Amino acid sequence: PFGVEFFGLHGDRAKAAPVRHQFVRELDVSAKELWRILDDPKSWPVWAAPGIAEVEWTTSKPYGVGTERTVFFIGGMEVYERFIAWTPEREMAFCFRGTTQRVWWRFGEHYSIRPLGDSRCELTWTIAYEPRHVFAKIHPVAGPIMRLSLKRYADGLVKYCRKHSK
Repeated sequence: PFGVEFFGLHGDRAKAAPVRHQFVRELDVSAKELWRILDDPKSWPVWAAPGIAEVEWTTSKPYGVGTERTVFFIGGMEVYERFIAWTPEREMAFCFRGTTQRVWWRFGEHYSIRPLGDSRCELTWTIAYEPRHVFAKIHPVAGPIMRLSLKRYADGLVKYCRKHSK
């Protein structure tokens, strides 16, 4: 694996990222329930499918800033994440500290949760990255496909929340 520096998802640095995607979704779960879903490694391969095959927290609970995990993708790529923001039921953000494939120079995600009452919340999910080498060259074609995949994940989370709301 190689090191991937966090590009920044807060403030002006996020807006300056070479590639930035943002999805806002209203979810049929409370902020507390959404946090439980995001904390559950078994939920990610369901709502972020196809794509994520497995999520493994490599830091013991309690999780917080500095927590690390590994995400295994269908096709064999692994990404190694370090959390840089962790406020239960409000926000989490991570950056890649490395990957097994040289796709990005820098990559980060930010999940911001806003309660909308007892059983609803709004998620603003921001992804910022800088494509690397071959991915940078094919990004004019691959970038829109990646955006569609990320949109499918956001919509998959909406469906997952509807199905698993308490």
